[in-house]
Amino acid sequence: MSAPKAVTMRADENSVPLMSRDVSSTEPVLRLSSVEPIAVGHLRSVYQHPHDANALIKVMRADAVEKRWDAPGRWAKRLPRTRHYVQYLRELKEFIVARARAPGVDVPIARMIGVVDTDLGLGVVSEKVVDETGALAPTFAAVYARRGLTPELAAALAKFSSDLLAADVIVGDMHAWNIVLGSDSRGGPRLVMIDGFGEKHAIPISSMSRTINRYRTRRLLKRMVEQVKKLVPVEG
Repeated sequence: MSAPKAVTMRADENSVPLMSRDVSSTEPVLRLSSVEPIAVGHLRSVYQHPHDANALIKVMRADAVEKRWDAPGRWAKRLPRTRHYVQYLRELKEFIVARARAPGVDVPIARMIGVVDTDLGLGVVSEKVVDETGALAPTFAAVYARRGLTPELAAALAKFSSDLLAADVIVGDMHAWNIVLGSDSRGGPRLVMIDGFGEKHAIPISSMSRTINRYRTRRLLKRMVEQVKKLVPVEG
């Protein structure tokens, strides 16, 4: 088979100058279906970026999309134009908002990089948070399970809380499994929220009121600590 040829547009007397497009230069789709995810969440699977050792790609799980968005009677979930990619939009927007409103704060949420086409659908790309060996950073739940709420972990949690409030980050979903203890290009180790941030309410009260947002964030933090103490047994 011969190589694709450039597609040429003919210029008329009053048209713009001749233009051409090389159809072989379209952006490639990353192939992820042939590799195992390095983590699987409630709605998304997480893959190592094949071309960037410091980046992860999160894609929606097909079974989750079918159950939550495509099932009969779930019409309300399909109202947003972004459909099942709505969480991507929330996270990207919140990262941009944090950079715009609190440029001097080391915001403890995952550094968002962008989106990419994959053979499993659109993926959102973020920087990997790692432990001292370069492996994926452990979750707050995993760290708590080792020795409980140690003074070191309590101090890290206090700093995490302080930085979230200082940057006025809107938290949509917080639990002990979407917060990790590790490092990225901004330093560490520290607690970093890897997903679940961004406004999720139809009436964006947290976006409209910093006071309400701070109240909700403190309440979510308190609930998260109570849940981990109740649900996660401490080893030994």
